[in-house]
Amino acid sequence: MKKSTFLIFSAYIWTKTLLGLTFNPFMTIRQVTRRPILLPVIFSPIIGLVAFFVFGRIGAFLLDFYGLKREVIAFFLSTVLISILLWQALLIYLLISFLFALWRR
Repeated sequence: MKKSTFLIFSAYIWTKTLLGLTFNPFMTIRQVTRRPILLPVIFSPIIGLVAFFVFGRIGAFLLDFYGLKREVIAFFLSTVLISILLWQALLIYLLISFLFALWRR
């Protein structure tokens, strides 16, 4: 398989699994436990959070906001941070519960 074909296929599988984790996490986690090669997709929110902080620091270095704009941006960023952390916690909880169920069986 060519590198470009493999890259497109991997991006498709990653995106499909990530959309499944977003809209139907229970079923997707169950599928991921059956195919452990997809396990890194579960940790995509942490990867997104790292990128979020990097871009935030770059933006803070390049742009200065004062007054109400600064408060609105801070509110938006804190909401995104809490959402990503809760989503990651849900995914880890579901993964642990499925792995525990498989181990117990």
